[in-house]
Amino acid sequence: MKQYFLFISVSVLFAVFTIGKYNPIDVTQLVVTIPELSTLGLKERLELDFKNMTGVSKCEASLMTKTMLMKYDAREVSPDQIQSIFQKWSCTPGEYSYQKLY
Repeated sequence: MKQYFLFISVSVLFAVFTIGKYNPIDVTQLVVTIPELSTLGLKERLELDFKNMTGVSKCEASLMTKTMLMKYDAREVSPDQIQSIFQKWSCTPGEYSYQKLY
């Protein structure tokens, strides 16, 4: 009986710490059109700024289609932060397309 109680106690403690550490990622994919995206320099600067943001896992831009694809954790990156980087490089994004990834 004593061993059974000890086993249950250890199991409950393990479960509490495991559940406490579990933190699901809220991944969002953003595709945005950027009419001003016409030079390699601007493309590289935008990609670098977004990749350096905490919570951004992927950022790719295309000069041909003038679009950018970004995957990020929506709990760490806000739309205002995204907009401020576009403003920093004098970009006025056209259309935003958001999709939650599970």
